[in-house]
Amino acid sequence: MPLILLALCLLTGFSVNDKFEPETQYQPLLLSRTDLAGSVFFQPARDFTNPGKIYLYGDTIFIVDLYKGIHVIDNSTPATPRKTSFIHIPGVMDLAVKKSVLYADNAVDLVAINLKVYPQISILDRVSDVFPEPTPPDLDYIPAVFSSNKRPKNTVIVGWVK
Repeated sequence: MPLILLALCLLTGFSVNDKFEPETQYQPLLLSRTDLAGSVFFQPARDFTNPGKIYLYGDTIFIVDLYKGIHVIDNSTPATPRKTSFIHIPGVMDLAVKKSVLYADNAVDLVAINLKVYPQISILDRVSDVFPEPTPPDLDYIPAVFSSNKRPKNTVIVGWVK
């Protein structure tokens, strides 16, 4: 069997030193660790760009806008839901709410946001490095060229753009 593999390598010109890694069509969006810690804040309501998970909590609907943040929608009158604000959370892909606390991924960190003081932002807790960095949409891993040792120090991937 090893002879067959060697013959195939010689015939195709493939070397064991060659990297067999498909290219991604995306480039990472990077944020410094310092900027990540201060990146969660409220903004005025805005249009959806890449909607993801939907979460209903009481009369409020939360809709993730992948990698960007969470739309807050007042659903107290279900016939006419109204966008009220946007929670800027770089790297967000998922959320959950329990007992007036919104939990979301802020790239690699888990943040807990107090909803009792809405529309003010009050981060109750941040747990660093809970999640792996997000992978590009067309791959299930981060290509070596974008690994942490090949980009500026103390940066994390918070999203991907074409």
